Amino acid sequence: MSKKSVILTTVIGILSILGFLAFNISSNITRDINLLSDESNNDSKRANIEELVITETREGQKFWEVYATSGQYSDNKNMAVLTNIKGNFYKEGKVVLSFDAPVATYISRNKEIRLSGGSRAATNNDILITSKELTWTGGKDEILAKGNVKIKKSDELIITSDKSSFNTDFTYLKLMGNSETNVYKKN
Repeated sequence: MSKKSVILTTVIGILSILGFLAFNISSNITRDINLLSDESNNDSKRANIEELVITETREGQKFWEVYATSGQYSDNKNMAVLTNIKGNFYKEGKVVLSFDAPVATYISRNKEIRLSGGSRAATNNDILITSKELTWTGGKDEILAKGNVKIKKSDELIITSDKSSFNTDFTYLKLMGNSETNVYKKN
């Protein structure tokens, strides 16, 4: 082999390796967001997203924030289905309510968040709320809990109902359907 052939083979080999590395790096960067065409409508797009955060601010202050391990957004429905979600509601810069659920649906048109699959919420004053579903609609400071609602404050208070409605800092509470309240004497 001539010297020229060896140099040319080496350069082609190096460029091939660099091209392969660039392809791998670019596919790793873009793997988290895959735009898929919806088969029913060519104008519609869906995005599969990993590790996402959705935040709403009011008057420059964070009002709520949702974290999810994965989600799928459909632009023709303006809706995202999120999995393994955790989130917080804020008042005056402080967390007043934290929540989690296996599944959440976020409808961007009316800023509605619907947690399902066994939802939990905890206030900053040690009140725990569990239910099958929690729903909050943007513009309102009201959360609706549905299905086997249980509200517990330490060992002092346990409330059960079919439905309940409360605000994010839990200064308002309304119980609906088959309600039972048990108050315990604090030791």
